[in-house]
Amino acid sequence: MFYGRENELSALEALWRKGIASLVTCRGRRRIGKSTLVEQFAKRSGATFIKLEGVAPGKGVNNTVQLRSFRDQLTRQTRHSFSAFSSWSEAFASLDGCVGRERTVLLLDEISWMGKYDPAFPGELKIAWDNLFKKHNRLVVFFCGSVSTWISENILNSTGFVGRDSLDLVVEELPLSVCKAFWKTGREVATGEMLDILSITGGVPKYL
Repeated sequence: MFYGRENELSALEALWRKGIASLVTCRGRRRIGKSTLVEQFAKRSGATFIKLEGVAPGKGVNNTVQLRSFRDQLTRQTRHSFSAFSSWSEAFASLDGCVGRERTVLLLDEISWMGKYDPAFPGELKIAWDNLFKKHNRLVVFFCGSVSTWISENILNSTGFVGRDSLDLVVEELPLSVCKAFWKTGREVATGEMLDILSITGGVPKYL
């Protein structure tokens, strides 16, 4: 079930017409539908979709855990086999080897978690973009996360990434018109009841 986000999808579809690789930063609060939007974009585009998500911080989580999870997710989704990654440069090189000539959407989700334990992570990411990912002319890469400050500091306001961001996508709450369309798929919801619910939850797809 997917409703709305037509303006965002149109902006993303336009990236294919560039004929070169695109880098998109995607920001917004948790549960707002960032990952789902990217997945829907890949589906509508008929593109191969690869999603690699950072592990939530917690007891025992460190850079080794992040690299292991990255490898395991990449293995499951591409059917390639990899040894343990010793660094992010090695991980990104292996990821690049999985990108073919067909349209591909690559989502690095919760990227602030992914890079939390290695101060070299943003630099390695920049090197990977410059020397690997951007050479694929049918690739759109998303740096996505709910910690907008990390993306701002390490990507948008970083001298290393100046001029590289094709689109900064900020995903907002759904407007009332879209919420109404969503509710019409089930039982009828009175306007007053809709407003009561929205006053508590906002237009957050997960809560709706």
